[in-house]
Amino acid sequence: MLYLADGAAAEVVPGSRLREPALLALDGLVVSAWAADGPGGYEDYLLRTHGNAWGLWTEGDEFRFDATTGLLESLSVHLPEDNLADPGALASWLALPPVAGVPRRTDQKAFATDVAAERWCAEDGSVLAGLYGPAVGVPAEPLRLRVTDEFDLLFADGLLVGWMLENPERHLVGPADETLDAHPPDPDFAVLLKQYFDLVDHPHMAELFEEEAPEGRQLLAGLRERIALDRGATHRRAVLAKKVEDLDAQWYGSA
Repeated sequence: MLYLADGAAAEVVPGSRLREPALLALDGLVVSAWAADGPGGYEDYLLRTHGNAWGLWTEGDEFRFDATTGLLESLSVHLPEDNLADPGALASWLALPPVAGVPRRTDQKAFATDVAAERWCAEDGSVLAGLYGPAVGVPAEPLRLRVTDEFDLLFADGLLVGWMLENPERHLVGPADETLDAHPPDPDFAVLLKQYFDLVDHPHMAELFEEEAPEGRQLLAGLRERIALDRGATHRRAVLAKKVEDLDAQWYGSA
């Protein structure tokens, strides 16, 4: 038995998977695999599923289950603003092979969830993770549950402790994007996305991104210059470039 939160028990259905891929959105800092389509929109979707929903019962991460089958159908997890600096913090999770499957809940009671407290990104940008509590060097009874392509929920001793997204640059989408960009992986861009996460972590922003600290703007400008738009995954590169430009305008104005 697994627990997504206190009192939110679920069983694993091996081999099942969500029908949607994971999408990484820098606006809002969320990773989502969302199946809320069709007439009626989001509110109708809530009526056709059960689980928890941001702004309704909780402000935590969202997990929605099919009302008939009980299978997990959609999820949306928040990306923290604080970086976990320890490069070896997730070594044991990275070495653990993922197991394909999705949680199923027959109990339709609403439950509350947390959001991850810290994020971690591999030096080469190949993995992005969110951790709900302190990093566990050697987790107890670990399970890396692959619920959709390249996205895993991490359980230790049956409790949800984090999530992991492989090749996050491949999953990056802009505000108007509804599907993944089809361009192959772009390893050079993956490093640039890692540098973006390093630059805009919460303590760094508080220290640098003020009018009194022009080096913050210089760091943003330097990152923007490194995002070449004439090579690699040009659409995904443009998404990050636009985000950097928007942050510059937001924090420093147009001057």
